[in-house]
Amino acid sequence: MLWITLIFSGCGQQKTTEICPIDSWSFACWTTSGSIDHSDFTGAIASVLLAIKTNDLPTLSTFVGSQWLRFSPYEYVNTWSDIILSTQEVYNGLIMSRSFIWGTADGSGFPLDLWIGQYFEKFVNDADWASAPEILYNQSVQRGNTINNIAQVYSGKQWVEFHFAWFDPQYEGIDWKSLTLVFDQVDGQWYLIGIVHGQRTI
Repeated sequence: MLWITLIFSGCGQQKTTEICPIDSWSFACWTTSGSIDHSDFTGAIASVLLAIKTNDLPTLSTFVGSQWLRFSPYEYVNTWSDIILSTQEVYNGLIMSRSFIWGTADGSGFPLDLWIGQYFEKFVNDADWASAPEILYNQSVQRGNTINNIAQVYSGKQWVEFHFAWFDPQYEGIDWKSLTLVFDQVDGQWYLIGIVHGQRTI
């Protein structure tokens, strides 16, 4: 949590603007109505990132509220078919004796029939997001042929995208990946309501 606290220190007063610069760690560029408790919010982000990195689903479940948590394997958030898990389902995710259909696999079109642990390995914890070189706030960047509709589906919410433009130079950027965490504040508490995975699709 220290790395996020240090980076966010010295943030200015919040104001309304349309575009938040890429790589900006300043809350002054956020598009939102009302004020945000910066320390509470950055603490929630850091805790969620750590829980994801360590596969600590019980801790992650403490950030799931009454809206539950929606998982989108690609950047098009499908409100009809994306899996939504309750607090208890997230808590027991690694020991649940059932799989879910999380959507269809890009390219093949086959059902993504995966246990929760398998889904996390493939579509949540597939990079060290805390070390992502680009971090974007409340922006929906269109990078490929999958429509990024995060801004529409989660209008009025707050989201943070962790983005790797590439991993291996020989692939010239086609191996990019992103993870977007969507939060909502209810009665002063920050809840995680969406995890959106992004990658190149065909």
